[in-house]
Formats: sequence, structure tokens, C-alpha cells
Amino acid sequence: MQIEIIEPDPEADISLFNTISERVFLEEKKPVHFLNIIFMGRDALRSMKQEYFGQDVYTDVIAFNLNEENEAVEGEVYLSFEQIKLNAAQYSTDSQDELHRVLIHGCLHLCGYEDDTSTLKHRMTGRENFHLSLLNEENA
Repeated sequence: MQIEIIEPDPEADISLFNTISERVFLEEKKPVHFLNIIFMGRDALRSMKQEYFGQDVYTDVIAFNLNEENEAVEGEVYLSFEQIKLNAAQYSTDSQDELHRVLIHGCLHLCGYEDDTSTLKHRMTGRENFHLSLLNEENA
């Protein structure tokens, strides 16, 4: 699996990104050819959200599958650490923990999970919590 981190935010601790990404795809039984993780400002990510999804809102993550269905994952996960920090403050959580959750969320999108209904969002949040618990157990 090839993972490339592009323009990481200097405040973001990306030391666990390879471990997190690899574990998500392994646990979800999704082979991966490559994954690009790209950091952007919150305004740039908002513009992408509007351009590709028709929604003029701030977001912390956008994921794109570049592969055909039933092929190994070839994808990109776009992150805004600026927005992630704002979300962490809103939810009273650590910004690095929120960063890990958002990376997991993006990887789960590449695995085929969706979150556009309350039922699907609940399922995805459950998977996020599962992957975070694995990470926390390993780093305890």
C-alpha cells in the first residue's frame, strides 16, 4: 500500500497516519493500491464541497474514490486541520483525537460507507468508534 501525505499542516501530528489508514483498510477487508492524504485550508475545502457536492458549507474532510467498483482502493482524502481544530473545540475533544477520527471517517468513505442518512451516519460513527478503540488500545 502506498500512502502519501501532501502538504501536512505543521500543527497536525501525522505520525500515526500510516498505521491508522492501514488498519482501517485491513479491518474493513479493502485492498489498497494508493492513498493520498492532502491537507488544505478550510476555505479551499469549502470550495471543493461546493464544486463537487453542491453544498456551500465548511467541512473537515472530503474523500474521493478514483478506482472502479470492486477494485483495490485508489483514493484521496482531503483534510482541513483548521476546521478539525474548530470542531474539536465545539465538541470539547482533543484536536489530535478529532484528526484521527476524521482520517478514519475519510478512509471509511473510501471503503464504501456513506453518511447521508441518520441510519448510515450511525453505522459509520460506530465504525469510527471501533477503529479509534483499536488505536487507543495499541497506544495505551
